[in-house]
Amino acid sequence: MKNSEKDVKQRIIDLRKLIEKHQHLYHVLDNPEIEDSVYDTLFEELLKLEKENPEFQSENSPSNRIGGKILDKFEKVKHEVKQWSYDDAFSFEELKKWEERNLRFLEKENLKKTFSYISELKIDGLKVVLTYENGILVRGATRGDGEIGEDITENVKMIKSIPLKLKENISLTVMGEAWIKKSDLEKINNEQDELGLTKYANTRNLAAGTLRQLDTSVVAKRNLKLFAYDIEGGDFKNQEEELVFLKKNNFLVNDDYKVCDNLEEVEKMYEAWKNKRESEEFGIDGLVVKINEREIDKRLGFTAKSPRGGIAYKFPAEEVSTKVLGITIQIGRTGVATPVAELEEVLVYGSRVKRATLHNSYEIERLDVRVGDTVIVRKAGDVIPEIVSVIKELRPKNSQKFKMPTNCPVCNSKLEREENKVNKSGFSTGLFCKNSDCEAKHREYFSYFVSKKAFNIDGMGEKIVDEFYDLGLIKNVLDIFKLKKEDIEGLEGFGEKSAENLINAIEKSKNIPLHKFIFSLGIRQIGETTAKDLVKKFKTFENLQNKVLELIKERKSKTIVELKEIFGVEGIGEKSLESLMDYFEDKKNKEFLRKILNIIFLENLEEKEEGKNGILQGKVFVITGALSKPREEFQGKIESLQGKVSSSVSKKTDYLLLGENEDGKISTKEKTARELGIKIINEEEFNKLIK
Repeated sequence: MKNSEKDVKQRIIDLRKLIEKHQHLYHVLDNPEIEDSVYDTLFEELLKLEKENPEFQSENSPSNRIGGKILDKFEKVKHEVKQWSYDDAFSFEELKKWEERNLRFLEKENLKKTFSYISELKIDGLKVVLTYENGILVRGATRGDGEIGEDITENVKMIKSIPLKLKENISLTVMGEAWIKKSDLEKINNEQDELGLTKYANTRNLAAGTLRQLDTSVVAKRNLKLFAYDIEGGDFKNQEEELVFLKKNNFLVNDDYKVCDNLEEVEKMYEAWKNKRESEEFGIDGLVVKINEREIDKRLGFTAKSPRGGIAYKFPAEEVSTKVLGITIQIGRTGVATPVAELEEVLVYGSRVKRATLHNSYEIERLDVRVGDTVIVRKAGDVIPEIVSVIKELRPKNSQKFKMPTNCPVCNSKLEREENKVNKSGFSTGLFCKNSDCEAKHREYFSYFVSKKAFNIDGMGEKIVDEFYDLGLIKNVLDIFKLKKEDIEGLEGFGEKSAENLINAIEKSKNIPLHKFIFSLGIRQIGETTAKDLVKKFKTFENLQNKVLELIKERKSKTIVELKEIFGVEGIGEKSLESLMDYFEDKKNKEFLRKILNIIFLENLEEKEEGKNGILQGKVFVITGALSKPREEFQGKIESLQGKVSSSVSKKTDYLLLGENEDGKISTKEKTARELGIKIINEEEFNKLIK
């Protein structure tokens, strides 16, 4: 056997062991150590390797099983009908392929090919199987391995959303998903903490742990709920009729389902919920898409592992596993040396990721990430992808510990450690390049300077900045304002019109709000929020500069705590104040400020508030729905008039600025606002308010 074949075989063996371990943790102990999405990527890798290398397939592989084993503490019970799990789709293309497979199957069997879909939210909870005989609940069970579950009848009777008796004397099996509110998770975890007990990692773990309590009084105390979604038995023509029946018989049914004529309609629902799922009190990890007509669903039957008539359309995963191909060092605008993992490309949260930050030398040492490792990568929203852990069971035997370099990889200056610079956890943030002429620092600062949060020069992204720097057109940020149309016309990607547009964008950027200018200076510890806090306090840049210069004079005679008290800005900590004084004390920075303030025009807060001072002072807004302009514009307007913008509705909210909801339904924020009696205004009413 060749070495490459040996490596593949060993990888398959390691994956099988690891997957079996996590199946046991998930199905048997209800104590998963990894996210479902990470498990999915490991499982997909095993399936791929087994398919590509059939000689290494085994009957005992976890790829041939549906679930895990059962504990002895609850009585085992055999399901009358096998509890299958659906195959997964992670993209619209995969969803279309599922449809095509079904159409081919129906054509082959000479069956009707016209049908609709029912699309339901995939609740992230624990599946429960309820058996009714002559309308009476006689058994509740967990799914278990699909064939044998655990009898949790006494516990499910504690769930108020499960009827003990149906309105009709009918015998059938009802499937549902048990879940618990996100707000209840925090409350119960506080109680666990006080009792010295282990806290629950998420709502799914809490729901599962609650249903498997031997003491039913614990179950009764916790506000567990169940969404019923499927029926085995009964005379129903389609899936929607099942849901209507369940509602009539007092089951809790999630109303956010939709009957769709085609997959394009399913995709619209998917996109809408992908963006608003976090606002719900229950976890949602995708949609379940099923053929609505029961007869067609029945005729489609099953593959060896799952029903053909349904599929789980998963939302982008926040955590997945992949391999580390290399580790490089990136020098940031302030000189921070950041280790970056070069990854085998993977899809995380809807983005293709090939690189992930390892933060600093301490973090890479703590995680012990090595080239060749299989790691868990996390990305949520706009957050930079990061490695959260290493799957050490899959580590190559010949792996070597990574050592941080002693010199800057760009300018070769010695990397230094600043022990007095610490992160939120109190640890040194690592190594720095102190060379003020380091090319990497210049490039990073240029990109930072022209970004949306700073000068917002439209059409001047990182690629353009690098090109201009390489050509010698810009050596410092002041050179940006000296650029002429003839300098860039004819360069790659620039014609007469595009060159003119960029020059106009640069000219437009010279009028800049004060908080954006402060942010653009790249002062360590001074981010967007802190910059806004400084503007609220000092109104003009001159006031801010004079105050900081006053503090610098007293720097040797007073402690930083005393100076912070004199400065008197809420939200400015000792480290931020140190950074401000360091910046304004530096001779090069003083010269830079003198020059740039002669080029630009600052929109000071005093000027912006003239005639409207404090019109929204102290008022708290929440913005939701689709508006005619980007949400950031409304936020900027509110803040410029001394109002505040919050991300969630509470008793402290004064106004809910409500745009259109894509699916026409009432959003959670609107519902909460109505319950709390908060004033709800539309865009037109908002414009009248600020006139």
